[in-house]
Amino acid sequence: MSSRRTGTGHNRRWSVASRGLVVCAVLLGFGWNLSAFQGETETPKGTEQEVIVRREAVQLFEAEVYRVPLWLVPVRAVDLIAPCDGVVRVVSVKVGDKLRDKTEAVRLDDTRLQLVIKKATAQAKGAQIERKIAQAKGDADVLALAEAKLEAAQAELELANYDAAELAVRAPFGGEIERVYVTDGEFVRAGQKLVRLIDPSQLRVEVPVDRAVTNVGGNTDISIEGTPLQAKVDAIIGLEERFHAVRDLIPSPAQGVLLIDNSAGKLRPGQTVISPLLPQEPVTSVPTAAVSNLPDGRRKVQVLRDNVVRNLTVRVLGRAGGEQVFVSGRFGATDEVVVTTTRDLVDGTPLRALAAGAAKTAKGSGDKKKKPATTTSGF
Repeated sequence: MSSRRTGTGHNRRWSVASRGLVVCAVLLGFGWNLSAFQGETETPKGTEQEVIVRREAVQLFEAEVYRVPLWLVPVRAVDLIAPCDGVVRVVSVKVGDKLRDKTEAVRLDDTRLQLVIKKATAQAKGAQIERKIAQAKGDADVLALAEAKLEAAQAELELANYDAAELAVRAPFGGEIERVYVTDGEFVRAGQKLVRLIDPSQLRVEVPVDRAVTNVGGNTDISIEGTPLQAKVDAIIGLEERFHAVRDLIPSPAQGVLLIDNSAGKLRPGQTVISPLLPQEPVTSVPTAAVSNLPDGRRKVQVLRDNVVRNLTVRVLGRAGGEQVFVSGRFGATDEVVVTTTRDLVDGTPLRALAAGAAKTAKGSGDKKKKPATTTSGF
């Protein structure tokens, strides 16, 4: 699992300037001052107020660590196969065709079996004649032998008819042709795929879930190619190896088998599915105090990026232990998460550092009310 740590968490005092109002702050433990500014002009002297910003560095885990391809598959799907070696006489379907139950899809050449049927039919007629002759003789043993021969001949005829019927490969249920693997005149081996039949009226996908809050028969949120919807939880099973990375993000990880009703035909097998528990953006853990709400109901975290305050929209994934939660968002490698501030900092507020002694009262001046000049470090 790749990660990048950007520093250690500590307190820093920032200075914020907005329309002439300046809020000064001092870096605790290091003796620095920092100043925020708007525009290129220096902050007016004597208008400074202190603000304390507590922030922490982020440890990022790239989204690729958790990314697993997911897509819709039909609940019922079957590959129709060749029952024996032979030549394809005719393929009666094409991709996209809708078939009813027992509709013929492919027929193999049955010339040989038709001859077998003809032979078996003749043998059955002969056996019937033998039984008739035996009945006329009145010999019980001869009659029993004739009846046994007739039974065997009739079985051979039924078997030949069964084999001939198998050469017409039919749909075992009503559905849609998704693939056609052969063409007319092609020689195929027994067991070779001929066509693929699916029932697209009900689709399925398996995604990671939190066992503690997910119930069989209930619904869970997913997104299909950007469209959010709720899918029914048909079963909850153990987490497969492909999802093991999310064990760090989910308190009680499991795997949900989800069903989506597609009787209206709006969805198609193969469409991409996105699970909210599989992050699409970098992941980090932040203090719960750093997460707040946006007016539209989404969650946000404030960060310091290149000495500018930024609001990042995040998705809360799960608890990371203690007072920490995992979130995913468009974090940068050098971001620092704002945990608490003594004043609200709006998105886009720029910051610049002051000289180390700028916040100290000038010594030896004899005038305790006089404030020192504000200087900047040039960033």
